[in-house]
Amino acid sequence: KIGHTGALHIGEALKINKALTTLNLELNEIGAEGAQHIGEALKSNMVLTTLILEDNKIDAEGAQHMGEALKINTVLTTLDLWHNTIGDKGAQHIGEALKINTVLT
Repeated sequence: KIGHTGALHIGEALKINKALTTLNLELNEIGAEGAQHIGEALKSNMVLTTLILEDNKIDAEGAQHMGEALKINTVLTTLDLWHNTIGDKGAQHIGEALKINTVLT
């Protein structure tokens, strides 16, 4: 488990990444803080198309960070947030982002 600290390092690498198209971070307990780091990276990463964040203890706050990134990112086509605790509020953040993002399927 990499936790939010590992997500920080991965986020920094994603900001300069020019090749990686799929990233599976399933079961890493990154939480809201880790989602913030990954979300910030997605705002500038224009090659990652698939991101799997299953079972990472991401809550509504983390979903908000991901939603903000999805409003900007135009490349990511698959985002898996299964088995997190985003709840109704988190789903609302993602839903608002999907009104803007027309690439995510």
